Order: sequence, then C-alpha cells, then structure tokens
Amino acid sequence: MDYVLTNGKDYVIENPQKPGEYLHTTYSVNAKKFTYQSARAFKNRAREKYSWVKDYYLVEAESYEVPKNQHSLNYKGNADVYIGSNDIEFDEKILDQIYEEAHNIIGLAGWDMNQLNTYYNILNSALSKYDCAETDIVHALQGYKEKHGKKPQAHKMAKIGYLLEDVRGKHKRIKQPIRYVQVMQDALSKNYSIGKLKEELSKVTNVGYRGRTEYYKAVLNILG
Repeated sequence: MDYVLTNGKDYVIENPQKPGEYLHTTYSVNAKKFTYQSARAFKNRAREKYSWVKDYYLVEAESYEVPKNQHSLNYKGNADVYIGSNDIEFDEKILDQIYEEAHNIIGLAGWDMNQLNTYYNILNSALSKYDCAETDIVHALQGYKEKHGKKPQAHKMAKIGYLLEDVRGKHKRIKQPIRYVQVMQDALSKNYSIGKLKEELSKVTNVGYRGRTEYYKAVLNILG
C-alpha cells in the first residue's frame, strides 16, 4: 500500500528539479508516495537535513486517512513490518541480473592508464601508417597522369581501387578502437561511473555515414 507523509496541513514532495531532495507543499496531489518501510527509513535519515518532517505521520495515499493497526513511524521494533499491506514483493529475476552484471564486470581486463597509453600509441602509429599509405596511392596516381597525360588503364585502376579500399578499411578499423581507448582514458582521469562510461563509449561508436556532396549520390547511383 502507498502512503504520503503529512502534518495535517503540508505534504512531503520530491523536488522535481533535484530528485532525491525533499520539500513540503500544501498540495496533496503532488505528495511523494511511500511504502511504510521507505517512509520510516526517510524519517530516520531526515532528522538533521529535514528537521521539519519530525511531526509528520502517514496517511493512506488514496483516502488520506490514518491507517488502522499501523505502527507509528517512530516505533523502534520490527513487529508486523512485513505483514499484510506492509509486505513487499520483488521479481527474483533481479537477482540473476545482478549476478550477471557483477560477473561481467569481474571479467573485464581492467586496464590501467599505462596500458591504455601503450595501446593508444601503438594504434596511433598504425593509423599514421595508413594515412601515409592513402596519400602515397593518391600521389602515385596523380604522378602517372601528369607523366603520361592520361589515367591508367581500367584494369590497373581496378587493382589500385581495391588496394585503396583495403588501406581505407584498415584505417577505419583502427580509428574506432582509438576512440574507445580515448574514452577509457577519460574515464580513468575523470572518475566516470560505469553508466557514464557506457554512455560515452556508445557516443563514439560508428554510425551510418551521411553524404556531404553530390558526389556521394552520384557514386550510389553508379553502384546501383
């Protein structure tokens, strides 16, 4: 059963701008809903920060009546705390989810900054190599055209095209892990939570390319 906390005039609400912070209001419709256990826990930890809640008591959320046969929130014992309307239920699948999450985290390599820096330097050097390779291929083609006054024969262009595509594919494959490593470095230096780390890794994951010029559509049309 849900309850709200009141002193007969005001009601406890959760600050919509700052979840986890509590205020009081005369509007019962906005009142924070508690279980008996959560209301009791709130009052116990609110003694200093929310001293104004000292004289608040429980009423039922729907009828706003004081519940019958209900222990006071100031009651120190545990009798009937999980009996009848005070009982709680939860989906035991949560347990499996927690076990799985914990085992996944334990299975992580847990690289430190030194290891991440080593990976970054290795990958950055490899990326530079394929940057240079692409430039070499383009300049070799340009040099051929300037020397002979024409483009290479179609079969030669096809071979060079495959070579260029291979270089660009390797470049792309290296660049994505570099982004991941950079996020992991930031996570260590800025003390990211696991949730924040997952969010930032998702942000740098490759997304579909969107053309920026008419040449993109022209190539798609040629490819069919």
